[in-house]
Amino acid sequence: MARGTAVISTDYYIHKDQELANTGRDQKMRNNYTLENFKRALRNPRLFVREARRLLSLPIHVLYGAYFDYTHRDGVQVMQEDWDNLIILDACRHDYFKDTNYMGGNLDKKISKGRKSWEFMQKNFAGRRFHDTVYVTANPFVTRLDDNTFYSVDSLNEYWDEDIGTILPENVTSAAIEANRRYPHKRLIIHFMQPHRPYLGETAEQLRERIDLVGYRNEGEGLQIWGAAKQGDVSVSEVRRAYTDSLNIVLSEVDRLLSEISGKSVITADHGEMLGEKILPFTSRVWGHSEGFSLPELRTVPYFTIEDGTRRDIKRDEPTSDDGLHEDIVTKRLDALGYKEET
Repeated sequence: MARGTAVISTDYYIHKDQELANTGRDQKMRNNYTLENFKRALRNPRLFVREARRLLSLPIHVLYGAYFDYTHRDGVQVMQEDWDNLIILDACRHDYFKDTNYMGGNLDKKISKGRKSWEFMQKNFAGRRFHDTVYVTANPFVTRLDDNTFYSVDSLNEYWDEDIGTILPENVTSAAIEANRRYPHKRLIIHFMQPHRPYLGETAEQLRERIDLVGYRNEGEGLQIWGAAKQGDVSVSEVRRAYTDSLNIVLSEVDRLLSEISGKSVITADHGEMLGEKILPFTSRVWGHSEGFSLPELRTVPYFTIEDGTRRDIKRDEPTSDDGLHEDIVTKRLDALGYKEET
């Protein structure tokens, strides 16, 4: 069957539906249908209506996602691309990058292999050996890769901020500049956590003054920003402004980083983000990137190339040991970054 055809076999739909049943639906059952969330819904009955609409919309979302995955099966294999520095902006959408970026270079549009960080890492890195590459990352999922996947991994443990619930982009920049100095003959992957939530910037600060949101100087449990949007405490436009603010902040750090490192650099993303879009006018809004199905906004990422006229002389060597993180710490950090789903 030709790639791009509008006809998909029944077996394919069954496979995708089973995949959702094993991931998305089970995840929702585990995380959404809790006593705490039921009490929240009693206090805010609109949540019952929203959940009913979500369940009614789910078959449409699944079929649409299955079609998109079928027609965009390949995706970019980032390690096979030509670059010296691969800069990953976590959860960065192509359209928002296009509207926000101010740096000079060549912008292309690519399809990511993943809808979320771990899926991106599995399909690009897992089971392979890249001993010519150093990975500097603020994303905790890197600890799930084999120890000898890369020549060296810097998980930036010392920069994790318990109050913020993330690693700030300036810390990633500093670590990447140091890695560039220490490893002049290695390719660098530099994985910023922004614009992924918890959001940074003026809009996010204003929202936290109004609502008990998780992250950034909030030591309480609070709400993830998606939960606040779903129950009407935060508007769609406010979420999108907060996302854009975070993107602006991380882009300023990327600009600073590029002034300190040499070689051919590519700015891309592991996946995109849903910011309250609807597939059809009557379907429910989709938030984040953990729903278990594909959408264009989730897999369409920027691929921005910047060349400074120099190239790095890349060499392979036996890998060094990783500092590692205990699984309990990884789980806690993933919760802080919003992977603990809410109604």
